[in-house]
Amino acid sequence: MIINSELVKKLRAAKPWSQEQLSEACGLDLRTIQRIENKGKASIESVRALATVFEIDPHELMVPAEKEYEMTPFMAVKTGFVKFADFSGIATRFEYWWFFIFVLMVTAVATLIHETLAEIITVICLIPLLAAGSRRLNDTGQSGWWQLLFLAPFGFVPVLIMLALESEDQTNQSNTKKLEIT
Repeated sequence: MIINSELVKKLRAAKPWSQEQLSEACGLDLRTIQRIENKGKASIESVRALATVFEIDPHELMVPAEKEYEMTPFMAVKTGFVKFADFSGIATRFEYWWFFIFVLMVTAVATLIHETLAEIITVICLIPLLAAGSRRLNDTGQSGWWQLLFLAPFGFVPVLIMLALESEDQTNQSNTKKLEIT
């Protein structure tokens, strides 16, 4: 679940605690605290532990569901290039397909200008596109290695189908939202 990482930082600074002190106080691993403050992702148990330590309601730490996925096409493209070497995370359908369309359009325009320019842009965009594809496949519960099917004749068909699947979390999201945080 997505939580307000800025609020966690602010509450920690108000104590004034280091990340190590916060991890000891709430019984969470230091890396968990670092992940929460950097990426804003935490499990229900982590949210409960933080809320207990900060003496607040757990719902105050959580980001409303409608704000969780506010991503613009520009942000999707930027994320695709910023996370060019992250093959292990996840990418939403929106994020992947906007990045894919951007790479496709830039390559098409470069082809119209000059073939050598198109080849250079294709090489530059290859690793970020493969990384985004791996993250997208991870999000659907598949292995990023399925992208190797692109090398086989008509292998792109099952890969494109897998890339278009719903997120694995979305199928379980209704069950997660039903859990009461007390």
